[in-house]
Amino acid sequence: MSTEKRKKIESVLVVIKRTKYELDLESYGSLDEFKRVAEIQNDSFSRIYNSHLRQIQSREELKRTFPNGKFIFREELENIDIAVYDLVIALGGDNHFTYVAHHALDNLVLGCNSDPETSVGALLSFHTSDISKAVSQNWENIIIEEWPRINVRIEYPNGKAIETFQGISEISIRNNSPDLTSRFLISHEQVSEEQKCSGLLVYTGAGSTGWVMSCENKDVSFDKQEPYFKVYCRELRKKESFQYKLDHFTVHNSFRLISEMRGGISIDSLAERIYDFPPGAKADFSVSPERLRVVVQKHG
Repeated sequence: MSTEKRKKIESVLVVIKRTKYELDLESYGSLDEFKRVAEIQNDSFSRIYNSHLRQIQSREELKRTFPNGKFIFREELENIDIAVYDLVIALGGDNHFTYVAHHALDNLVLGCNSDPETSVGALLSFHTSDISKAVSQNWENIIIEEWPRINVRIEYPNGKAIETFQGISEISIRNNSPDLTSRFLISHEQVSEEQKCSGLLVYTGAGSTGWVMSCENKDVSFDKQEPYFKVYCRELRKKESFQYKLDHFTVHNSFRLISEMRGGISIDSLAERIYDFPPGAKADFSVSPERLRVVVQKHG
């Protein structure tokens, strides 16, 4: 838990994710076509539209709570100076939260579930009513958690090197073709192994309740503030009489991958954050000394 003295929250930016209804209506071009396709898809129109109405209500509730706040869709993040805001609120789901957090690494960030009826929101500590209550209590019952971030540096065979966006939840490394094996040389501390599998998951405590939980089919979660990340090899191809040492391990400093495939590195499951990882490319993953400062509710 952060022990920093919190300054008064005065300027608030609320970043909104468009609803599925809004996105699909734009994609299909007309309401009739949208309804026709939705009927084929398990007659899903009513469910989608009702979720849309609840999310619109969430926007209106936050506007009443922050009458002087600035409200934008996430596409507008590139065009504003986010540094001037004391608090950035991501109104949406988990995926939207990580997208917004990538732009607000130096801000206080708060995750608000826009539709709790259909979304669990493992990274989202608030509903709109919780925020209203927190404001009425002058933010007395909140704490600031510090979540670790993952640095990723990729060096390509031609000598070019890049730093990717930092990982906040989970990073996936895999073959570009999902039907082909992911191949790489993995090295951690004094151990190196050549592995063939369906892909690698690199995850913090924030990501430990997601994809990897389904892979392991058991609770592998750990606290979001733990200053390390873990690595899990999905569907590792077993060799007879061979015991892998790097199939699921904890990283306190760094580890390296050397690609033997035409692959990609996906940061936080965001389509905008996928980086090429071709044969011969080297990627170093390390615990960042910086932390994401996340506003959460105090319990107990």
